[in-house]
Amino acid sequence: MKTITFYSYKGGVGRSLALANIASRLAEFGRQVCLLDFDLEAPGLHYKFATNLNNRGIEVSKGIVDYIYQFTNSGSLPERISDFSYSFLSSPKAYTTLIPAGDVNSSEYWKKLSSINWYDLLYDNPSGLSFLLDLKEKIRKEFSPDFLLIDSRTGISEMSGITLSLLGDEVVIVAANNRENLEGSKKIIKSISNPNNTIVGKVPKITFVLSRIPFTDKPEDKTKEQNLISKIKREFGGLIDDIDIIHSDRDLEENEQIKIGYEKDESVAQISRDYLKLFEKLTIDELSPEEITSFKNIKDSERQYQKAISENSIQKKLTYIDKAIELNSSNIEFILYRAVTHEQLQEGRKAIEDCNSAIYLDTSNLLAYEIKARNEFKLGDFASAKNTFERILGFNKNRISAILGLADVSTQYQEYDRALSLYNEVINLDAENPIAYTGRANIKVIMNNPLSALEDVYHALEVNSEYGPAFETLAEINAHIDNKNEFYLNLEKALKLDLKMVDASIKEKGIFKTFYNDKRFMKLIEKYNIHLENGE
Repeated sequence: MKTITFYSYKGGVGRSLALANIASRLAEFGRQVCLLDFDLEAPGLHYKFATNLNNRGIEVSKGIVDYIYQFTNSGSLPERISDFSYSFLSSPKAYTTLIPAGDVNSSEYWKKLSSINWYDLLYDNPSGLSFLLDLKEKIRKEFSPDFLLIDSRTGISEMSGITLSLLGDEVVIVAANNRENLEGSKKIIKSISNPNNTIVGKVPKITFVLSRIPFTDKPEDKTKEQNLISKIKREFGGLIDDIDIIHSDRDLEENEQIKIGYEKDESVAQISRDYLKLFEKLTIDELSPEEITSFKNIKDSERQYQKAISENSIQKKLTYIDKAIELNSSNIEFILYRAVTHEQLQEGRKAIEDCNSAIYLDTSNLLAYEIKARNEFKLGDFASAKNTFERILGFNKNRISAILGLADVSTQYQEYDRALSLYNEVINLDAENPIAYTGRANIKVIMNNPLSALEDVYHALEVNSEYGPAFETLAEINAHIDNKNEFYLNLEKALKLDLKMVDASIKEKGIFKTFYNDKRFMKLIEKYNIHLENGE
């Protein structure tokens, strides 16, 4: 367990945010991380991961202050540190554990904090050091983290001494470019660099970070930045070998958020690249070359995937998603996105191949089965579509999309009673489903019950007044009852809402073919650029 303490002499320099960014990146690598919020007078780590908690902060009821208070007040050692912690999924690969300061919204928290005598704990209580070292050992045993990241209190105090020289193997010191920050940081670095001044006589590795530095691309500004770095190094008199920079960010000033991103993405802000450089320095001996290469491929694949999503050209979209899958062939989301892209290109066989690849990786992926069945149906392979829809219902008997798919298959097989039963089943599960009402209306039209079909169509349009298939069915019903004006009115409405679907119906359904010699009908389909297969 590698322990890194993040410290700043003054607040407001981005220390906690830097910790959060490093923790986020570690989780992306699949590393188990434990966070300890020792900034007891201004804690906030539980807010930094709000996006991992549906944009809500963790509802903290107790934390490290309660843990320490129990020992200092009663002399009893808490049995488990996990009773004072909270875990959340911070990436698809890893959970992060947070030991917060405590419930800062409770007056009891502040009473407990003010009653803890840190000097006595460290220097007068013979068990004090053992207690704190036991805390670190409990974290190691109970959570087995790869990294323990500690957010330290600002200033010079017993608490910061605990986190800097007792618990931390490494220390990241973050400072803004002003005299108070720099002088305070210099004192701290000088102190912890001397083994005689540390609590257990060990000197942690120190990384010094200068934050909130304005960034521009102008060469003269880059020169100023390098001159500033050289000046600070001289002032620190050999205490530091290097200075890392985290630039300022306008978005960050308005709304603190995790900004670490992809190394080669030119759209990523400079601050993201700054965090990445800091991450690489802190993990230089922790990640294998294979892990780094694999991770970069995964991040590159995600970048290609995002390009595919934002691309309007479907052919370019396919090029990007092909590249994403080449870099990360086990990502089911990418594979299914390509399946849908092939479907849009009317490449049903390729879409089915992708679905089979996804099912191989996850035999219970219902979306893969649904896309597969949908394309089998479009290709006219109704028997295979039926089997796939039934496979879905084997996993979930109430999967509405699969029941609707079986209803379509039954309609193709002219099993109208079966189709009617399936639509009724969907309506029982979802009384406001416009697809089921429209489908049932179509069956009723076929079974020569247009008035009952009208009720279903009107119900579908009450649910969704812009549902194109319902207007098409309404047009068909009016054609059957020889109400031509309503037929054309609803047909044009359907064409406006779903041209592709109505185009197919006009070419396939017999009721529309009876209008092929009608001048008004031909004028309408010419308006919407529909070309009949017979060349008319």
